[in-house]
Amino acid sequence: MVEHSDNLYEETVVTEVVLLRSGNPRRLTEPAWRGTVELCAEAGVQILSTPPDPPGGPEDALPPGLFTPVPEDATADEVAALLAERGPEHVVHCADPDTLVRRDSAAARRYGHARGRAAEADRAAAAFDTLLHKGRTRDLCANLDIDVADGAWGPASDDRLRQRAARLLAAYGRVLVKDPEGWAGRGQSRPRTPDELSAALDTHGRRPVVVEAFVPGEEISVEVLTRHGQGLALGWAVKGGTEEAGHPLHRLRLAPAGPVPAPLADRALRLCAAAGYEGIAELEFVVGADGRARVLECNPRVSAISRIFAAGNGHSSTELAVRAALAGVAALPEPARKETVDRALPAELRPELLASLAAAPGVAWVHPVTDGFQPRVLMGGVAGGGRTDEAVRQVASLTGIDLMEALEQRRATVRRLAAEWNRPRPEKPALPHSGAGRGASGRIGLEVR
Repeated sequence: MVEHSDNLYEETVVTEVVLLRSGNPRRLTEPAWRGTVELCAEAGVQILSTPPDPPGGPEDALPPGLFTPVPEDATADEVAALLAERGPEHVVHCADPDTLVRRDSAAARRYGHARGRAAEADRAAAAFDTLLHKGRTRDLCANLDIDVADGAWGPASDDRLRQRAARLLAAYGRVLVKDPEGWAGRGQSRPRTPDELSAALDTHGRRPVVVEAFVPGEEISVEVLTRHGQGLALGWAVKGGTEEAGHPLHRLRLAPAGPVPAPLADRALRLCAAAGYEGIAELEFVVGADGRARVLECNPRVSAISRIFAAGNGHSSTELAVRAALAGVAALPEPARKETVDRALPAELRPELLASLAAAPGVAWVHPVTDGFQPRVLMGGVAGGGRTDEAVRQVASLTGIDLMEALEQRRATVRRLAAEWNRPRPEKPALPHSGAGRGASGRIGLEVR
């Protein structure tokens, strides 16, 4: 066992924790990965990780035995065997994409069974299964009275599902057809005509699909961290309108300063608690003209949005998840939540230009090309001294890319949403066992049932 009594933690705890990082650590950004590795070294937390690509980083300075490379194509049984060698009380999951989340969830379940904790392991695996599945997530939202887009899910070949889809198309003019286990837009289409709808459903054969009304509105991400009935909303980001062209990954994304609005934080944390999920999660919402925040999906993992909150808060969600495993959510520092901006950059920018940009005032980080993704610039936040506007001017000066208009549009969206959510409304009767209560700090205690 590893005992901690330094001033990093608010109480002395005896625990064993393993960080399981699956997926190239370089995707987290170098500062976020470095901070996590340094914390693990200080606290004696072992790291099982996909080998970083390119190699060479903070993990090279770890003492022997603290860092174990795990091939990305390792099986769930092989990962479970590595966990069994270490015998941790708690596994901190840090994986992306979803395929690796599923593998690690299965590995943790097998490890739990081997330790005689079958019921606990099954509950944890079921939480991953629910939140990784868009249809089951919809069902859980319905049980919790959390808004989702009008829709249904079931086998694409089912006559009743097809009739329901046709009615949705007639009522809304556009629908989304989604693979319930797809990620990053995979298996998703946006039919506008009956023929397009029929063709989209045919592509899925007899497999399940989710069919939802297309909701014109603002796309928003919220990142939360939950453990042992406690939850903390780390930040929220406005990603543009559903009518905008291109994937949100390629648009300017703004994480506003200040706490996460209650209509987002409460729904995100209640959903995770009801699923029995513990760990890092990203909730995706669309907010329509009516001000209702509808859940689109939940990613029970780190995601591309994690980087913007790491820059904005000064602590990455991975680092905070390790701290929560060691000392509990109540011992975590309150997130700084300073205004932060994230934007993709052209892949053809010269390395020396990216280096100049990384050193520019107000720029938090420049994330290089990783796993085929474009480089990104993160501006403002704790890491950029809160100097968002200055960083935007630096980007324009060095690259010719003017982001100010898009930034002001995002800021206007934030002001509009804040005004809508702060408008007095008739009180809605509380649901029994809603499981959420808010304190002055913005932390939420969750009753998991």
